[in-house]
Amino acid sequence: MSWIDGLGFLAGFLTSFSASPQLYYCYKTRDVRSFDIKFLVMLASGLLLWGIYGAIIGSVPIILFNFVGVALWLPIIGMKVKEIWRLTRT
Repeated sequence: MSWIDGLGFLAGFLTSFSASPQLYYCYKTRDVRSFDIKFLVMLASGLLLWGIYGAIIGSVPIILFNFVGVALWLPIIGMKVKEIWRLTRT
């Protein structure tokens, strides 16, 4: 592995797992009020597109960490959708 790949893995790890504390907080408190659904959808879509781009160019760090990022944000999106659905039904 080259130092450039190592740099990519380090950057990907730090940015992707920066969502972990937020995911933990949301699960612990069930509070997702501060998130805008447009932000969440745009972020997850961007991460997904970056992962696809990484697959096209064959970059393992881009593929791996963008799909990890999507996986970490999807539960928060699910909680937000559930909150919106609950609030619109009342």
